[in-house]
Amino acid sequence: MRRPAVILCMILIAVSYISTSGKNIVYDTTPDYITGIIKDKTEKEKYIEYLVDDIIVRCNSDINSFNTGDVVKVSGEYENMNDMVYDDFKYGRYLKSCGIDGYIKCSTIDKVGEDTFYVFIEKIRKTIREENRFLYKEKSDFLNSMLIGEKEFMNEEDERLFSRTGVSHIIAISGMHISILCVLIEFTGKILDRRYTLIISDIMIFIYFFVAGGTPSVGRAAAAAFLSHICFFYDIRRDGINTLGFIASIMIIMNEYVIYNTGFQLSFLAAFSIIYFYPIINGILKIPILSVTLSANIMTLPIIVYLFDGISVLSAIANILAVPFVASIVYMDIVSIIFSAISIIELGQIIAFINSSLIDFIYFLLDCVDKIWFSYIEFDKLGFSFIRIYYIIVCLGIKFYGFKVIGEQKNGLQGYCCKSKSE
Repeated sequence: MRRPAVILCMILIAVSYISTSGKNIVYDTTPDYITGIIKDKTEKEKYIEYLVDDIIVRCNSDINSFNTGDVVKVSGEYENMNDMVYDDFKYGRYLKSCGIDGYIKCSTIDKVGEDTFYVFIEKIRKTIREENRFLYKEKSDFLNSMLIGEKEFMNEEDERLFSRTGVSHIIAISGMHISILCVLIEFTGKILDRRYTLIISDIMIFIYFFVAGGTPSVGRAAAAAFLSHICFFYDIRRDGINTLGFIASIMIIMNEYVIYNTGFQLSFLAAFSIIYFYPIINGILKIPILSVTLSANIMTLPIIVYLFDGISVLSAIANILAVPFVASIVYMDIVSIIFSAISIIELGQIIAFINSSLIDFIYFLLDCVDKIWFSYIEFDKLGFSFIRIYYIIVCLGIKFYGFKVIGEQKNGLQGYCCKSKSE
């Protein structure tokens, strides 16, 4: 088998679907109290949610607030995750897909210590968050979403604009953001040996994984970067699609519910689609940015239509206009934060002003695209059968193209052999 990891991944997806579909969620309800590290914190108007190890703890806002990195002892009542269904959205299953093992309504919570690593992670997040708010004001929500994955603070109008123009991926941390980080590290580490630069890069990616929230899409991108570096060290030829299959298999083994996570689905499908279809499409169009966008859409299109009941017709144009600026925005944001954090505030503000103007320009371009009457097409709710039929057709096309390439290679090899004999 040419790609055994892909076969393994397909088997695991089928097994996971069979073992979880239509069955009650198994969740943690055993202890009277839990002790764990606060890994994340979300403040709402009337309550606060803490992620304590792998359990969400919901506390009333009048209870003393704690910080990420605190080790706490919690007692309370477990919620039935099978009953967490709102309209057609199975929130309990979604939580399981994110690696959440339980949900507690807290009655008491007390601090019993601190975890050094998560305190360090929170310091990084807090510095980025606060420096962006100081330097960029109303644009800080956009930059915090892009840099540390805090999308909950973005206003609905901005989310709608990015969704309708098909560029939501620039505010969803994924492979593009990990690549930007790697390029930045390699650029600043040119004085070092390539191997040491990759080691530093791996350490930074490991830290960034936690800073960015540790979502499945970030995990996929970080794991792909680690594997590519391992292949470089040991001079191993890497097959991109096989690598994706291996990473997905590991993630499914760790959490069988991850197959229901939209970030997991879109991240892996987009990566597979780009790896497979980009060489074909770019060989015809010769426009890399357009080719990447069209390639990614081939495998993600049905899920996007199914989830959002619509599609951005001009997403390719919007990506051509917006994506080339993403790296510049991230680089300038990081530099402005560093200058401001080390008290070179004026220089940080100058860079932030230039960056803010660039962000305004992107918003202007996307708004122009969104205002074109046919830029976004809405659909009636499509059934799941639509997704099945679409992927069957695409898979048959991939199989046919594979046979075609193999046939051409055999004919080319035969022609070469015949030519050699005649000579």
